[in-house]
Amino acid sequence: MDTARFERLVAIRPGEGQLVARVALMFAVLEAARGFGEVGADAQLVARYGTEGLPGALPFLFIALGISGLVVSLAYAVGLARFARPRLFVAILVVAAALLVFERLALAAGMIVVIPIVWLTVQLASAINLTIGWTVAGASFDARQAKRLFPVLIGAAIVGSFVGTLLAGPVAGLFGVEELLTVQAALLIAGAVVLDRLPRTRRRSPTTASASVVEGLRVGFDTVRASSLLRLVALAYVLLAVLSFSVSYPFYIAAADEFAGQPAVLATALGLLSAAVTGASFLLSLFVANRLYARFGVSAGALALPLVYLVGFGVWLLQFSFATAAAFRFSQQVTQRGVSNAAWSAFYNVVPAERRAQAMAFNDGVPGQLGTIVSGLLLLAAAALPGLTAVFLLGAVTAAIGTVVALGIRHRYAASLMTALRSGLAEQILEGGPGLPVMVERPDVRAVLLAALEAPEARTRRLAVELLGRSATLRPDDRARLAPLVDDPSPAVRGAVAVALAGDPSDERPAQIVMGLLRSSAGVDRVAGLEAAARVPERIPSSAIAPLLGDGSAVVRAAAIEAAAAHPEAEACASIAALIAALGDDATSVRAAASRALRERPGAGPALTHVLRTGSPRAQDAALAAMTSHVEAVREDLLHWAEERIARAATLHRARSSIDVDDSSTSIRGYLDVVIGQRARRNEDQAIAALVAVGAPSASGLMRRSLRSTDPEARAQAIEALDSLGDRRLGRALAACLEATGDGSRRDGATMLERLSHDEDPWIAMLSSRVLEASTQRTRAPTGAVVDGEEPMTRPDNAVTELDTMLLLRRVSLFADLEPEDLQRIAMVATERDYEAGEVLMGEGDVADEMFIIAEGAVRVVHRAADGTEEFIRTYEAGDHIGELAILREGPRAATVIAEEGGVRGFVLGGDGLRAILRERPDAAMAMLATLAERISRH
Repeated sequence: MDTARFERLVAIRPGEGQLVARVALMFAVLEAARGFGEVGADAQLVARYGTEGLPGALPFLFIALGISGLVVSLAYAVGLARFARPRLFVAILVVAAALLVFERLALAAGMIVVIPIVWLTVQLASAINLTIGWTVAGASFDARQAKRLFPVLIGAAIVGSFVGTLLAGPVAGLFGVEELLTVQAALLIAGAVVLDRLPRTRRRSPTTASASVVEGLRVGFDTVRASSLLRLVALAYVLLAVLSFSVSYPFYIAAADEFAGQPAVLATALGLLSAAVTGASFLLSLFVANRLYARFGVSAGALALPLVYLVGFGVWLLQFSFATAAAFRFSQQVTQRGVSNAAWSAFYNVVPAERRAQAMAFNDGVPGQLGTIVSGLLLLAAAALPGLTAVFLLGAVTAAIGTVVALGIRHRYAASLMTALRSGLAEQILEGGPGLPVMVERPDVRAVLLAALEAPEARTRRLAVELLGRSATLRPDDRARLAPLVDDPSPAVRGAVAVALAGDPSDERPAQIVMGLLRSSAGVDRVAGLEAAARVPERIPSSAIAPLLGDGSAVVRAAAIEAAAAHPEAEACASIAALIAALGDDATSVRAAASRALRERPGAGPALTHVLRTGSPRAQDAALAAMTSHVEAVREDLLHWAEERIARAATLHRARSSIDVDDSSTSIRGYLDVVIGQRARRNEDQAIAALVAVGAPSASGLMRRSLRSTDPEARAQAIEALDSLGDRRLGRALAACLEATGDGSRRDGATMLERLSHDEDPWIAMLSSRVLEASTQRTRAPTGAVVDGEEPMTRPDNAVTELDTMLLLRRVSLFADLEPEDLQRIAMVATERDYEAGEVLMGEGDVADEMFIIAEGAVRVVHRAADGTEEFIRTYEAGDHIGELAILREGPRAATVIAEEGGVRGFVLGGDGLRAILRERPDAAMAMLATLAERISRH
C-alpha cells in the first residue's frame, strides 16, 4: 500500500503526514520501552514474593506508587510552569533512563531488595512518559484533528508496545529478566532524541519562567475546578485507578501461582499476553476507534472502559482462575489502549491550549494517584478477608459508579465545548439588578427625578418619566407633575408619560396620548406611539396598530410588529401571514422584529418552513431565527432542508476548485470565485443555524462566529461541538463540508463554467456566462488585446455597466465583502464623476452629504489657513474612500480635497445610501470602523 492510500485509510489529510509520522514514532519508541520495562519489572516482582508474599506486599506497593506518583506528577506540573516544555520532556526521559541503569547495576551486585524500587520506577516512568506523549500530541493537533488523528497515534503506540512485549520473553530467556531494564533505558534515550527533533512551531512556552511552585501547582487545579466536565473526569480518574489495581492484584496472584519458580517462563507468558493486547488494540484503534468516535462521538470511548470492568468483575464473581484473570486483563487493556485513552485525552481539548498540559498533569498526578493510594488501602482491607471475593465485589461496585460518571461526562462534553468557545470569544452577558424600583422610592432620588422633568433636554425628561413610571406606586402629586408633559414637544416624552400614567385604569390620557401619536403623519411620532403601545397594549385597540405594518418607514414597521406581538389580540394586529411577509422586508430591523414575533406565535412552524423553501436568502435567515420555538413541529422538514443546504455548499466548493482564478479580484473571473465562495458560506451558515436550532438554539450566533474564526483552535472546537449537537448524521456531513479542502488541481474548468452558466443562482449564472464569453473572445482576439482584465467589457445594456461599476467598487474595503445584490444597489445609486488635475473635490467648511470613492488617480488632502497657505495632510489613491466623516457626524467638511496630476475618476455615494448600507450590513460598518481606526493610528 502506498503512502497516499495509507494516509487516506487512516484519515490523515494533506500536509499532516510528516508531523503525524514524527509524533507517532515518538509514541512507538516510548511504548516499546514501556513494554520491555513492565514485563521485566512484573516478572521480577512476582518471582520475588510468590503466591504467599504478594497479597501482603501488593497493597503497600500500590500505596507507595500512589504517593510517589503524586510527588512526581506535582513536580512535573511545576516543571511545566517553570521550564520550556521540549527541554523538560527530554530531561525527564534521560533521568528515567539513568535511574534504570543504576538499578540494573544494583541487581547485578545481588541487591534484590531494590526489586520493589525497580517496579515503582518502571511504573512511574511509564505513567509520566504517557503523559508526555499526550501533552505533545495535544500541542501538535487541535480539537478537530484529535478525533481523526489520536487513534492513529494510539495505533503507533500499540505497535511499539507489541514489539516490546513480544520480544521481552526471548530477550529474558537469552540474557536474563534483569536485562529488560537495560533495553528500556536505551529506548527511553531514543525517545528523547525523537522528541527533541519534533517541529516546535505549535508548542507554547510558559507565560513566565519564574512562576512560583504554588502558582505552578494551582494552574491545573484551577482549570479542572472551573470546568464541570473536568471535575467529572477527575472523579473518573480516581475510580479508574481503583479499578485498574483491583484487576492487577488478583492477576498477579494468579500468575504467581501458575508460574511459581519460573521467572523466564513467566516473563514470556506476560510478554505474549501483552503482545496479544497490543495487537488487538492496534487493530481496534486504527480501524474501529475513529469510526466509533465518528458514529457515536468521542465521549463514547470513555463509557466503554467502565462497562468492561463491570462485566469482568461479574465474571470473576462466578469463576476465577488464571485463564479468566488473563481474559479480563486482556479485555481491560485492549479497551483502554485501543479506544478509551484517546477519548479521555480528547476531553482536554475544551481547555485553552496554554493550560491544557497543566490540567492533564494535575488529573494524572492528583486524582489518578489518590486513586492508586485509595486502591491500596481498600485492598489492604479486602486482603484481611479470606479469598478474593471481597476484591471482586469492590471492583464491581466501583465499576458501576464509574459507568454513571462516564454517562455524566458524555452529557457534558458538548456543553463544555460551547463554554470553551464562549470564553475564547470573551462574550459577556450583562444583567441589571432588581433594585431600581426600590431606589426610585428614596426621597433624594425622587427629588432629582422630579426636577429632571423640567430639564431642557428631551432625553433627560424622558428618562426621568420612565424611572418615575417604574415606581411601585405613582403618587397623586407625581401625576400632577407629569400633567404638563402630556403636551411635551418630544413624542418620545409623551409616549413615556402615557406608559407612566397607565397604572390608573380610570385615567383616559394614556390611550389619548398614544392614539394621537399613532395618527400623526410623522414617523418619529408613530414610533414613539408604538413603543408606548407595546408597554401598555391593553389600552390600545388592535385596529390602530395593524395599518402601520405597511408604513413607508422601516423604523415604524419594526415598531408596529413589536407592538402587535405584545398586544393581547396579537393575531388581529398582525396575522402569521403578515409576519411571514415581513420576513422578506428590505430592512434588517423589520425582519428581526418579525422573526421575534413569529418565535412566540403558536402554529407558525409550517409557514416558516415554507419560507425556507421559497423565500429569499434574507427571509430564510430570519425564518431560521424564528424556528427555534417550533422545531418539534417541523423537525424532519427542517433537517431535510439543512441536508439540501449542505449538498448545495459541497457542490459550490467543488465548482470553485475546478475553475482557474487569476490574481485580480476586480476581474469578472475573480469576482465569480468570490461570489461562489459567498454562496457556499451562506448555505453552510444556514445549515449550521438549522442544526443548532435543533440541538442548541442559544448557540447559533456563537457557532457561526467560531466556525469562521481565524483561530484554528476555536474553529476546531466549534466543529467538534457541531458534531455533538442536533442531528448527528447531518452534523457529520456539515462538519465534513466545512473541513473540505481542494486538492489543488483544476479539472475540466470549461465544462464546469458551462454548467454554472445555467445555475439556479442568477449571479453565478450571469458571471459564468460572462467568463465563457470572455474566454471565447480571448481565443479570437489579436495578440495584446485586453479581455476580462482590468478593462471592462463594453456593452450597451445597463447590467454590464452596473457590473463594471461593481468590480471597481469592490476595490474599496468598505464594499469588498458585500454580496452582489447589495453591491448592485450601491452601483445603481452611485454617480460617476471625473475631475481634472488641481480641481477641488471637496472644500473645507462645505456642508455636503456625499462620500467619494476613488476609482482611478489620486487626491491630496490639505488644510487651508486663514492666510491662504496650505498644510498638507495626506494622499488618497485608487481604492480609498473620503468624505464619510462629514456624513456620519452631519457636519461641515474638515479639510479640502484636491485632484492630483492626471486627474481623478470615481463615484459619489449620497449620505442616505451610505447610512442605509451601514444599518443593513454590519460587515460594511465594521470595515468602515477599521478604515477609520487605521487612519487615526496614522495620525
